Amino acid sequence: MSSSHKKDYIAMWFQARKEFGIGDRMNVGLLKKTTDDINWFEFAHSQMDGLGGLTTILREHDYPCENLPKTADKSAPSHWQQIKMLFAGQKSTVPKQIRWKTTYPDYAATNRVSALQGSSSQSQSDTTQYSNDAPIVNAYFSQSETLEIKKLARKHKVALNIYLFWALNRAVADQLLASQQEYYWLYPVNLRGALPNMPETGNCSSGINVQLNNTIAARDIQLQVKQQIKAKSHWQLWWQAHIGKLIGEGGVRQIYQYVSERQFYAGSFSFLGSWPLKDDNNPPINQDELWVCCGIGTKNYPVSTGILLWHEQLSLGLKLHPYIAQDIGVTQATMQSWKQHLLQGDLLTEKQPIANPKPVLPDTTAVVALKNPSKPNKLKLTMTTKIQSHIQQVKMKLTPYYQQGRALFVRYKKVSIPLSIIAFTFICMTLLSVIRPQSQIKPEINRFPSVRYMNVAFDNAVIPIFSRGIVAAKTQINLNSEVTARVNSVAENFTAGGYFNAGDVLISMDDEAYRLEVIKKQQAVDGALLHLAESKAKAHVARRGVSRNATEFARHIPQLNDAKSRVKSAQADLRLANLKLERTVIKAPFSGRVKSVSVGRGQLVNSGEIIGEIFSLDQMHVRLPVADKYLTLMDLPLQVNAFSTNSGLELPVTKPEVTLSVTVNNKHYQWQGLITGTEGGLAENRLQYVVAEVLNDPEQPLYLQPGRFVTAEIAGREFEQIVIIPRLALRNDNHVWLLDEQQRLNIVTVDVLHQGKEQVYINAGLEEGDKLILTPLDVAVDGMKLNVIRLMSSRVDNKDVVADKKMTMAQSEGQS
Repeated sequence: MSSSHKKDYIAMWFQARKEFGIGDRMNVGLLKKTTDDINWFEFAHSQMDGLGGLTTILREHDYPCENLPKTADKSAPSHWQQIKMLFAGQKSTVPKQIRWKTTYPDYAATNRVSALQGSSSQSQSDTTQYSNDAPIVNAYFSQSETLEIKKLARKHKVALNIYLFWALNRAVADQLLASQQEYYWLYPVNLRGALPNMPETGNCSSGINVQLNNTIAARDIQLQVKQQIKAKSHWQLWWQAHIGKLIGEGGVRQIYQYVSERQFYAGSFSFLGSWPLKDDNNPPINQDELWVCCGIGTKNYPVSTGILLWHEQLSLGLKLHPYIAQDIGVTQATMQSWKQHLLQGDLLTEKQPIANPKPVLPDTTAVVALKNPSKPNKLKLTMTTKIQSHIQQVKMKLTPYYQQGRALFVRYKKVSIPLSIIAFTFICMTLLSVIRPQSQIKPEINRFPSVRYMNVAFDNAVIPIFSRGIVAAKTQINLNSEVTARVNSVAENFTAGGYFNAGDVLISMDDEAYRLEVIKKQQAVDGALLHLAESKAKAHVARRGVSRNATEFARHIPQLNDAKSRVKSAQADLRLANLKLERTVIKAPFSGRVKSVSVGRGQLVNSGEIIGEIFSLDQMHVRLPVADKYLTLMDLPLQVNAFSTNSGLELPVTKPEVTLSVTVNNKHYQWQGLITGTEGGLAENRLQYVVAEVLNDPEQPLYLQPGRFVTAEIAGREFEQIVIIPRLALRNDNHVWLLDEQQRLNIVTVDVLHQGKEQVYINAGLEEGDKLILTPLDVAVDGMKLNVIRLMSSRVDNKDVVADKKMTMAQSEGQS
């Protein structure tokens, strides 16, 4: 780092710890609830604090994370406030020591040696093994459990973070501490908003040392935290951490070595608040995902935590240093105790003191001490004697001058006291002005940014269109009774959810009345036939006795026609009676499944009454909403040309293919179908609904059934000669960065055909062989000089662009 103004004095301490084999890796992970798998992301505490690291990783996952949480302090304390705090501070008499039930110093020492060896040979690798590496145990609560925990916190009149802190302290005391004792925790404090010119994701956190015991009440913890925050104790720790301005890296290393051998805490309590931050551009909520985190942990702070609220679900992270936990079982037991205390809420109030507390005796086997007093030798005694004699001689020479100055000070008290105060104030202000954090001015970058690029290539592509919908049966009807009768029997499979085949008898009704009706109609037919025979005989006789010119009536022609009509009418009534008799038995018109049944055995059913609802299983259809901007990307079937001479002319269009998919029990199922048409007009939500038809495959273990929610991928129109680029390579909606022959940046406007989730389709503005820049830059100026790292293939994954973004961030930090 070329400028002292840019130096991160907080990072000095983490760099000094690395020389002793202590890492500064912090962890943020994405947990899948269904599998309990965690995808961990790491970042260095020397570059950013926990809140800054979480913000950086969430931004890489498309969360804007604007307006980060800020401290209540508007600015850092003034010089006069610093002087008041310096004299008002009260030094605790409790030593910073702690007694654990069990310790493993050999295990820690062995890891420390291996870590030192690894740091010397793999200083640039992320896989370096450090002495403080340990397994992380995570747990999370449901939204209802989180709400119950908040209620318990309000019930005992403490904030949620204090309640979490209290439960953690009780769990550690129960599982890890040797006996009743007094000890300290580090409670981090966010200073964002009070530090001018500091990066919002940098090291902007300080802390306070909270003195606790095994059975302290949550209200006492909250009172102590409030008092220290009001006294600005966190600013004192912040200024102490910036002592590297005066003593340099060597001095910081010596101070850390001295303090790390004498001061030991229980651990660090890290609560990052509620996430994600409210923003309309946040990705949609995924109920299967939950973010978790955990801190560093050292031998001086062996219990490290990470706590946050993700969509009102509380997640806990816990890591125990190998010095106090030899295996993950101890960490799991401590986590379980922590959860129990949170859900039980058995707070120890002032009305419940500990009966007959036993005096705390020093446990020489568990007190942390790294140095043993060495035996004095003759050489050291000789040197000490000489130094003491020299000091006595100097005192004797300076004593007269001291007495003379003291007499003058007493004699001229009215003048000397104000001058002394002024001199002392000037010295304090000078020291504080040196220690205070300086504004970080970015130095001029003397080297060109490094970028990667890909060669532009044109190709034919089909743009997929994604939608969602609910499956419905294409054929779904109501079964109605065509006769009035009482139900005699109902088939066993004619029940809600039952299966049936075409022709199966579903319901049989009482048919006795209709059988009698058939007999009556048969008698009417026989009578009509008899009447017809009589009419024919009379007509035959009549025709012999009359001339040809006689009337039709005289020749019995109308009588004969009437007899024939009576036969046809009687036969029609007989046919109608037989139909009603047949319809007393209701059969399935097709194969399918029963949705609902509304009749039972013995029930009287009227003609036209609905007796049930059935649907077919062979063919399903899904209504899929599609926005206007996607309609031009697909060929809709059966477009009607309403402006031609023949208004009914249909222009056949290839039906787009569609793939329906659903995930059940972590298994993925797919069905292939076609888009067969569209619904008339736009819906109330201004969307066009297309209809997809799918045939059920009987060989597939899971078949489509009405009511199932599916995801659809519609194959759009095939476009020729378009360019596909990663989504993150598009700048400001319609611009891209190109690299010319002189390795300079050119900003070009392009025509975007479609923007997908990970890819962008461009149809104009680029030429074959153009060099498209993939690496994001903080500042992009047309014509600026660039440094090329390497060429990428024409097909680039979106993850490569994200990796370039991380590389650019690292470069900017290195340049600073």
